[in-house]
Amino acid sequence: MTFSPEKLQQIKESTELYKHEIDTLNTLIYQESDDNRLDMLYNLRALSTIQHCKRIGLLDSEDLDESYTEALGKEVSRYFPHKDDAELFDDLAILEDDVKNSYFGDPEGSKKTLLDALKITL
Repeated sequence: MTFSPEKLQQIKESTELYKHEIDTLNTLIYQESDDNRLDMLYNLRALSTIQHCKRIGLLDSEDLDESYTEALGKEVSRYFPHKDDAELFDDLAILEDDVKNSYFGDPEGSKKTLLDALKITL
């Protein structure tokens, strides 16, 4: 499967932003000792994953055949080779259903709320 130049650029830009956010959040997570702040940081990491998946089309049901997801994974790995897929998707798996629905429904608003509460920027 090949992607259009526009789609390749979209994947590149989204992945570079995602890598920056995950690297920053992981640094903050490893330094944090307060359990409440840790929970918010893990939730921010889940929100970054949701936003990235939306931006690159991983949540578009019409495109989700095996060749598409494999090609998408290879492109993402070009720009973020050290990501831990299991860890990132575990962040989503442990969310309560109501929280998960809220995050998928309005990831930008949920992210802003958490960033404001933590008094950080990404």
